[in-house]
This record gives sequence, structure tokens and C-alpha cells, in this order.
Amino acid sequence: MRKNWWIIPVGILAYIGFKKFLLSRNISVFFKGFDFSTITLLNPVVTIKVQVNNPTNTSADIQSIRGDLQIDGVFVGSVQGFTPQTIQKGVNILNIPITLSYGGVADLISKFNRKGFRLDFTGAMIVDFIPIPLQFNYAI
Repeated sequence: MRKNWWIIPVGILAYIGFKKFLLSRNISVFFKGFDFSTITLLNPVVTIKVQVNNPTNTSADIQSIRGDLQIDGVFVGSVQGFTPQTIQKGVNILNIPITLSYGGVADLISKFNRKGFRLDFTGAMIVDFIPIPLQFNYAI
């Protein structure tokens, strides 16, 4: 028994790793809306709200989110300063702060049209050290 003492700890770590891997494959993310209430001239931050569905019985930690926001093909801002959060079982609402670029917003205003706009977010979130692509589109 002394020769194979490592089997139990390795088995436990493999089980935890496998559960976390399944969790990262089953998480789904959906766009919910915007929050413009925190936007000021000195702190141009808009918050994108997304719904994260966790169908497993295991909670997970989001270590970071990286990504860029484009409106009608114009770079408008990127994620900066995301606070790590825990995703519980079921439905979770996640707020992603996007720091706006003054140049991108000025370019967007100069190309403004009344036909509507298309929002594209491309990036990734790190869930339990496993990268998950985070992409969604929204058109008005």
C-alpha cells in the first residue's frame, strides 16, 4: 500500500479536473442588454449584461474576460478591469464593463445613420483556467 499512495490524490485531482472541464464545455452565454447609467465624460464605461447558464451541479470561477466592442465595424471599446466572479448552478447575470475609446466614439458619431446599428463583441473568458470564446452580435 505504501508504494501506491499517490493513486488516491491523483484520482481526486483527475475527478475535479474532469468536472471542471465538463463545466467549461456546458456553459452558455447570451446577450441581455446595456447599462449606460455609469457613463460620464471622465469615466466612459458602458456595462454589457450577459446571462450565463450553468447546467452542471458545480460552481466555477471566471478569472478574467478580454474582448473588444465594435459598432457597425468601428472599434468602440474594450474590457478593462473585470473583477473575478463565481458562477453558481443555474442562471447568472454577469456585468461586463467596457471602457470606451474617445476616438472610436468620435468616429462612430461621424458615421451615424438612422437605419440602426450592429453591435459585435468578440473575446474570451477564462473559466477555471480554461478559455471559452465569448462572441455575440446584436442588431437594431
